[in-house]
Amino acid sequence: MTIESAEIPMAEIGRVRVVLSEMDWREVLRQSHRYRCWAWSTSQVAAEGLAIAGVARGLVAEALADWRLGPMVDDVALCADELIGNAVTHGREAGHPALSLGLRYFPTSCLFVEVGDPSPEAPLLTWLDPEVDPAAVLFTDGRGLMIVRELADHMWWSRQSTGGKIVYARLDVARHFAPLAGGRRG
Repeated sequence: MTIESAEIPMAEIGRVRVVLSEMDWREVLRQSHRYRCWAWSTSQVAAEGLAIAGVARGLVAEALADWRLGPMVDDVALCADELIGNAVTHGREAGHPALSLGLRYFPTSCLFVEVGDPSPEAPLLTWLDPEVDPAAVLFTDGRGLMIVRELADHMWWSRQSTGGKIVYARLDVARHFAPLAGGRRG
């Protein structure tokens, strides 16, 4: 199967790159929630590069332990890791703060992973051609948002009025705690 569209260009055989949906979730963000945020300067990102993702995984684990969300740690940490990897790799813009990571926990509902970077460019989500064997085609990029899409219950991005963007991943709490209550995960 070949997908042809002016809006969905073929990046290379076996995959399509599409722009991630943009949404305005300011109304949701007005609800009562817990929040933690960390930021890295341009010089820190330049010096540490992708190692920042490892630091972020530790910060995520600590925050989720404080909020008693242990069953979510692996998925949330991997989402943060992949989104930060994308921001470090693709989101650099001279003269702006380099990177931010936020966690918003809406008790009994969901948790948002938010990664901000100074680039106004829309994130590109990779879609694999279902007729191509993924094992036969080795991609060296484009996998991060695919992983986040599989782990998160919803994913979107928004432009910031001050420039740059934030990419969001929402993970529903109930799905992660269902196995503990005798239900099924997934």
